[in-house]
Formats: sequence, structure tokens, C-alpha cells
Amino acid sequence: MAKQDPVLKELRSAAKGLLFPSETDAPLEAFAWPGGDGPPDEAAVRANAKVDAEVPVERLTLADLTRTIPDEGRGPFLPLFAVLAHHLSGAAVFKVGETEIDVYIVGRTTDGRYAGVKTKVVET
Repeated sequence: MAKQDPVLKELRSAAKGLLFPSETDAPLEAFAWPGGDGPPDEAAVRANAKVDAEVPVERLTLADLTRTIPDEGRGPFLPLFAVLAHHLSGAAVFKVGETEIDVYIVGRTTDGRYAGVKTKVVET
């Protein structure tokens, strides 16, 4: 049996049971991708998430995304944010699509891979 990736395991644990608030409260799912040359960027997200060239991609900071979570609902996300900060450098948020949007919080692990969590939001 293959050894489970410890970063992915911690991300899964921290994201378990969380629903990201939007018009559809969707769960968060941990992921890991092969690394690239430098911090995650739009090209890395497009390649790893298999996003077509015509689909819009918007880059945000994690602070920008955090502000979209109502103050009273932010507490359960704090352990996840701590795991992201501890294990990932250069973390950024990428919103992919329009209306039904895939959201990727992705950073770089110490071994050079990209990892993070993804969810779906609806913005009308």
C-alpha cells in the first residue's frame, strides 16, 4: 500500500465537514498537483484543472476570499487556514468560470508540488 501524502492528509482533515458559503454551500476537497516553476499561477491552474482557454480565471488573495465568509461563520475555517499557511507558500485563490465557479486555493509545498483545496460557489 502506498504511503499517504501527509500534506494532503492534513488538508483533507482540516477541510472535512466544511461548506463554503455561497448560493450553494459546497464542500471543500483537498488536492495535490505536480509542481511547476515557481508559485502557482493561472497557467498552472489551467493545466492541472484542465481549464479551457476561453474560460475566465480570476486571481485573488486568500484575504480577499476570507472576507467573503460572514464573520459569524469564519471560525470553523480557521484550522483550515492554519494548515494552508503552515504547509503552503505563495498561496493564492483562483476563481474559474462564471456564475457556477470552481474556486481553487493553491500554494506550493516544501517539495515543490502544488496543493490546496477546491470548492464550488454560485454567484448570480
